[in-house]
Amino acid sequence: MTARLISTPDGVELALHRMRAYRDGRPAVLLVHGAFTNHRFWLHSEDGTGGMGGMGGMGGMGGMAHFLGAAGLDVWLADLRHHGESAREPRRGAWTFEDWVLNDTPTLVARVREETDGAPLAWIGHSAGGAAGLCWLARVAAAAPLAAVVTLGTPGPRRLGPVRRTLAASTIALSRALGRFPARALRFGNEDEAAEIIAEWMEWNVRGAWLGMDGFDYFGGLAAVSVPYLGVAGTADRIFAPPAACRQVVDRVGSRRKLLAVEPGLTHRGLVLSDRARQSCWPNVVAWLKETL
Repeated sequence: MTARLISTPDGVELALHRMRAYRDGRPAVLLVHGAFTNHRFWLHSEDGTGGMGGMGGMGGMGGMAHFLGAAGLDVWLADLRHHGESAREPRRGAWTFEDWVLNDTPTLVARVREETDGAPLAWIGHSAGGAAGLCWLARVAAAAPLAAVVTLGTPGPRRLGPVRRTLAASTIALSRALGRFPARALRFGNEDEAAEIIAEWMEWNVRGAWLGMDGFDYFGGLAAVSVPYLGVAGTADRIFAPPAACRQVVDRVGSRRKLLAVEPGLTHRGLVLSDRARQSCWPNVVAWLKETL
C-alpha cells in the first residue's frame, strides 16, 4: 500500500492510497467511503480479516478492496477531508458536504487519472461517498472524466416520515451542539463526522432535494449524467438506503447504461463488510465493471 498527500483547490490535504503500482493501463477503481469511516472501511471484512497486507484470492479473505485487486483492477482508496489520514477540520463548522463534492472529488479523480496515464477509471462510493461522486458528475455532466460509477447503498432524497424526520433533526441538532456527530461513542463507525458535513447531507434528505448553496439542483442535474451507472442496494437496508430509495437515484441518472442491483439479505454496511457480499455482491460488481470498462 502506498499513499500520497494531495491538495484541493481550497488548500486541504487529502490522503490517497494505492494498493499496488501498475504500468500497464489496466482499468482503475477509486473507492470512496461514506460518513463515519475512512479508507480502511474497504480493507476489512466483518470478521476483521484483511488489512493493509496481501491481496488474497478472489474467494479468500480480506475486504472489498483486496477482492477488486485480485480481479485485476488498479485499486485506489480515498480519505475525504476530516477522515483517515486527511486533514482535520481547522475550526467548528468550516466544511460542508459540498466541500466533498466541489473540492475533494475532482482533486482525487484528477490525481488518479494523472498517475494512471488516463486509464479507464470507475468511482465506487458507499452511501454518502457515492452521492459525492454523483453530485460532482451532475455539475460537470458531459465533461466527466470517468468511465463508470458504482454506488453501494446511496439513497435519493426521499421525503422522510415523522420518525425519520425527528431522527434527522436530532442528528443535525446534536452535531451542531457538539461541533461533530459522535459516531464512535454511538458505535455508528470509527470516525466522528464534522458537524456541517453531516448536517448538510441530512438536511438535503429532510427537504427531499439535493440543493447546493448556490441553488444548483444536484438531484435534477443527474439527468445530464451519461456515464454508465450501477446502483447497488441491500434488501436488509431498511433505514439508511432501502432499495426503493436507491431506485430513485437510478431512475434519475440520464445514462443509457444503468442498472439497480438489489442484493438479498445485505445491510447498509454489509454491502461492503459482510461475508455474504463476497459471495454475491462483489462478484456482480466486478462482472459489471469488466463488461463496462
